[in-house]
Amino acid sequence: MAVAENCHFRNAAEELLVSQPTLSQQIKDLERELGTPLFERAGRRVRLTQAGTTYREYARRALNVLEEGQSVLFEFDEMLRGKLTVGVVQTVNSYLTPRIVASFVADFPNVLLHMEELSADEIEEGLSTGSLDLGVSFEPSLGSDLRCENLFEEELVLLVHPGHRLAARKRVKVNDLGDERFCLLSKAFCTRRLIEQCFRQAATPCQVAAELNSVAGLIAVTEAGGPPTILPRLGVETSRLKIIRLEHPTPTRSICLLRAQGQSPLRAREMFVERLLKASK
Repeated sequence: MAVAENCHFRNAAEELLVSQPTLSQQIKDLERELGTPLFERAGRRVRLTQAGTTYREYARRALNVLEEGQSVLFEFDEMLRGKLTVGVVQTVNSYLTPRIVASFVADFPNVLLHMEELSADEIEEGLSTGSLDLGVSFEPSLGSDLRCENLFEEELVLLVHPGHRLAARKRVKVNDLGDERFCLLSKAFCTRRLIEQCFRQAATPCQVAAELNSVAGLIAVTEAGGPPTILPRLGVETSRLKIIRLEHPTPTRSICLLRAQGQSPLRAREMFVERLLKASK
């Protein structure tokens, strides 16, 4: 896995604190055992073969299972310890998790809490493969076997600069925004897809002037006098922008707690969930 991630034997060896010849021999032994080359050597760098790419997924899965086993053994201790990996979608991570993380690490100093800001699709995949212990995202895709628990409803609002023509408004209909140009998250985000669906329902064009890949970037652009943006209300209430409610329709979605089916009991996960549920009320 180290060689696959670094694409370089020397860098991988330094990361693993072993000599480069030792690591090279280990890879050769593994390739001999499997009966197929895993890497193509190209000068000082290497890249995965098709067989290597396939085998990497099994290796990753095996390491995840071993790590889960270690966490389960820690459950026998009176002291809570181990590692907890949580995936959170960006729009929720900016406002929901900071206080939970601060509280958790203060109460459980022997648990390494690893937070990853990921897309909804990446969170579902991470839970399915075992690389994530918990996910905070949206309702999973159809056919998913993940366990889903609704936390709260999230409403998206229009954000404009105080000098914008709509700044004095408390609410606005979506079909009154056909001539407006927006600064929005890219189409890789569920938030963007929800906004476009909302405009389609209102039979109104959604004109985009700029696309960014972060909530903080969108807020900064609009605060600088740029185009309006549309973001979750809970994540923008501390900004200097004017918040306007969208109506007919009002874009809303469920924020959910996602877990894989059949997970082994993990006290660290349950303690984190307990704080998450409390913060969501």
